[in-house]
Amino acid sequence: MREYYYETVYILRPTLSDEEIEKAIEKVNNAVEKYNGKVLHIDKWGKKQLAYPINDYQMGYYVLLHIYTNDRNFVKNLENFFRINEDVIRFLSFRIKPSEVKGLKKEEAKTDSEANNG
Repeated sequence: MREYYYETVYILRPTLSDEEIEKAIEKVNNAVEKYNGKVLHIDKWGKKQLAYPINDYQMGYYVLLHIYTNDRNFVKNLENFFRINEDVIRFLSFRIKPSEVKGLKKEEAKTDSEANNG
């Protein structure tokens, strides 16, 4: 069975409270699990200025996910979920090489060890 690794960035509405943002992220993570994926890494970039207004929003809350799956229809299902989710104003998913994920894991281990030593 083939393994697929994806990097997904999505932008949440800036009008959400911190609690609502956490719920929205949890909702996305549950959708990933529902569609036979596994979240390997979550990086919350926070609120940032958009390059151009989207739905009259000047800002957005950015979230980066690294995902593993062996389901060929995973991206199609996840993108359909994003389209019907009112909290997500933009999203982008693309496939990455397994070697890039291994590099990510090495970086995480390095930052974890630096945090424990510092």
